Amino acid sequence: MPCLCCNRIRGYVYTGPAYSEKFHYLSGCICPWCVADGSAAKRFPARFADTGTVDGISTEIREELETKTPGFEAWQQEQWMVCCKDAAAYLGRAGASELKNEFAAAIPALKRWVKDEPTAYIFRCLHCQNYLAYADDA
Repeated sequence: MPCLCCNRIRGYVYTGPAYSEKFHYLSGCICPWCVADGSAAKRFPARFADTGTVDGISTEIREELETKTPGFEAWQQEQWMVCCKDAAAYLGRAGASELKNEFAAAIPALKRWVKDEPTAYIFRCLHCQNYLAYADDA
């Protein structure tokens, strides 16, 4: 199926959140390249990451995060992590085994969030390389 924005078949589609008043069907219909270059946000007045809970970043970074960054879905409201006055890179979702085997260095960042079996959202600072993470309450 071709991308609704660029009309190309690239083999991948963006399936994350898409916030648009007029175009409610964008998830699964546009390619990640059109999200990354901002053309999907411009053509379909859309945002792909919710920055409502993000503090400590400039307006320019907030705009790039909303319009050129693929978002992710969480059990509860997603939260984008910030470090060194910049939005961190989202690495993915992790359960207990993924945390232990792939993201052990992120476990200290989860200590204030986790009580039992977590679903963690792992980030990494683009500057200092520290892991950042949070977990949904079950």
